[in-house]
Amino acid sequence: MTEKERIKRCIHFEEIDRTPWHIGYTSELAKMVMKAMDIDEEEYTVLGENVLKYKKLDDFFGNHLTLVRNRAVNSMQEVRPDIWRDEWGVLWDRSIDKDIGTPVNCILEDMDLDMLKIPNPHDEERFAHFLPLIKANQNRYTLVKFSYTLFERAWSLRGMENLFMDFIKNPRFVHELFTKINDFNLALVKNFKKYPVDGIIFGDDWGWQRGLMMHPDTWRKFIRPYLEKTYKQAHRQGYDVFIHSCGDISAILDDLVEIGVNVFNPFQPEVMDISSVIEKYSGRLAFYGGLSIQKTLPFGTREDVRSEVSHRLELARKFGGYIISPSHDMPPDIPLDNIHAMMEALA
Repeated sequence: MTEKERIKRCIHFEEIDRTPWHIGYTSELAKMVMKAMDIDEEEYTVLGENVLKYKKLDDFFGNHLTLVRNRAVNSMQEVRPDIWRDEWGVLWDRSIDKDIGTPVNCILEDMDLDMLKIPNPHDEERFAHFLPLIKANQNRYTLVKFSYTLFERAWSLRGMENLFMDFIKNPRFVHELFTKINDFNLALVKNFKKYPVDGIIFGDDWGWQRGLMMHPDTWRKFIRPYLEKTYKQAHRQGYDVFIHSCGDISAILDDLVEIGVNVFNPFQPEVMDISSVIEKYSGRLAFYGGLSIQKTLPFGTREDVRSEVSHRLELARKFGGYIISPSHDMPPDIPLDNIHAMMEALA
């Protein structure tokens, strides 16, 4: 059974030969591991950039997924030291967070949607890296990474505090903005038909450590209708729907099942009861994540790590539908010794 077959069967609660896993990592941790393991990345340089530079690291981890971003390789431009501009015009300060950053401008401060320059969803350059990545990882499940899907894209353009106030004071503006963003998303999803894609992971953080950032009814009024359209389009094209939302979003897990989500990530053990949630949704919703990057992996002993992995493997065998993974891309504060302990327990 290939990694691709294992993932497909796992997330649809079918019999598998072993529990699949995926070890995600930040760019800083990747460099640390590759240096320590003497892994040479140069062999995989293509398209003028190392879009395959972590292929050997994925092989080293035995990863089951190939994550393919939905934007062009060079769509992020460094405009000055540590300040990067994305394709929507948002400036991100990456002086601390080297992979994402923090927005430092507000394009829609005046609610003027004429100021919004929507990227071209049909630009062939944004898909140029798809086939090289997929070809190099043929046995892995291809998962298109759809970052900043709706809510996150909106607040990056409008400002988070402004958008929360808009939910109350300017609901018409919110719907107009969400419609424009979602039309772009739908066009992108339709263009994926040209490539052998297995699933899409839609990233859109709605939670924090104590629950949703907003009332569930606000989420249902402003966010759910647009997601449902996009998820339905993905299913029409034969894709599995993964969603990534940090925090405790248990208040809307049933909603997500209703609108077609197959897999929930990152499944943080600090905010959700892993055992009870897996049992409750067994057969209806699969999970991807669940290994603590806030406690166990950075601060636990080797035995703590092995014990946590063993517990997750037991849940996977009992209830199915579980891709074991760190609950987010691993940051550089995780000791190499604990990474080895995790890999040994998964093997």
